[in-house]
Amino acid sequence: DIRRIPQIPGYRKTSAGFSPFKPLADILLWFLVIKTIIGKKSVILHGHLHEGGLIGWCCKTLLFWKKIHLIMDIQGSLSGELSEYGTFRRFPFFLKLFYLLEKLICLMPDKIVCSSLNSYQFITRECGVPAQRLSMLPDVVPSQFLHGGSRGEMRQKYAIGDDEKVLVYSGSLLQGKGVDLMLDALRIADRQLKDCCFLLVGYPKEWVEDSLAKQPLTNRAIITGEVPYQELKQWLSMADLGVDPKLAEKSGEASGKILHYMAMGLPVVCFESEANTGLLNGNCFFAVEQTPEALSDAILTGFADPIARAAYSEAGRQKITAHYSVSATADTLESLYSVLSVPPKNER
Repeated sequence: DIRRIPQIPGYRKTSAGFSPFKPLADILLWFLVIKTIIGKKSVILHGHLHEGGLIGWCCKTLLFWKKIHLIMDIQGSLSGELSEYGTFRRFPFFLKLFYLLEKLICLMPDKIVCSSLNSYQFITRECGVPAQRLSMLPDVVPSQFLHGGSRGEMRQKYAIGDDEKVLVYSGSLLQGKGVDLMLDALRIADRQLKDCCFLLVGYPKEWVEDSLAKQPLTNRAIITGEVPYQELKQWLSMADLGVDPKLAEKSGEASGKILHYMAMGLPVVCFESEANTGLLNGNCFFAVEQTPEALSDAILTGFADPIARAAYSEAGRQKITAHYSVSATADTLESLYSVLSVPPKNER
């Protein structure tokens, strides 16, 4: 049962980051949630991200007699993410306001679920939320990604030979995701690689195309633009290595792209951070410094070491199956719902 707010004229932004239309969208969503639950015997509201938590708290407070429990599901720090995207670079005062608002929102829910240790530590240390109100719930990867894809078919479609090396990046093509640094690293690696294809799956792609047009690569680059999530598996199946160029994160958000690389059996090239170290346990090609040169070296090392690639591929698949599949996390969420659904003793 999916219900949506009315379309907002002029609101067409689909990429990550702040939009001036979001406050209006949140207000409309608040009305929709109130309308949905007011005539029902609602027990739990599960709000996604800080906006969902704030909307849920407003609904819960307005309908106080229903005694609804609120769960907030977050992936990282709101103020940290705004800082990474440079949203308030010219107005740091507003960033401080969002930091204070974030701390206040984190005190509102009955329970918080978060996907990374960084988030957990930020919520307990910075926001003062008691540890017993938090649960770790890692991001999950749909089971179909564990079964590979049509590697030969996709490579044939795009005239990529069996022996040709393919490096893939999937996700938002934004500077806040480290894409500008990655492009510099690709230009460095391109000088030493032959028979290689750089596959960039994401959007917005125009600025990337302009950048590569000014400084062309010797090897081929395929920039897909936006693709449906259902097709991501096929694109990833073409690759030999997956890269995540994002620097150490202020948001504390776990890397969804790395999880998908691991599920597909793709060895990972990335920077060393607390989140990446905890996720990969050293089974990856770490860039030793947060520079284009170091990232390029890690890419070249990955392509040059097939034995390590095979070992990292198997380790990644095993970890996803054990800890990040739907079945591995469903029990945690179901248990949380069960605890909150039990009425107090004086109401039984």
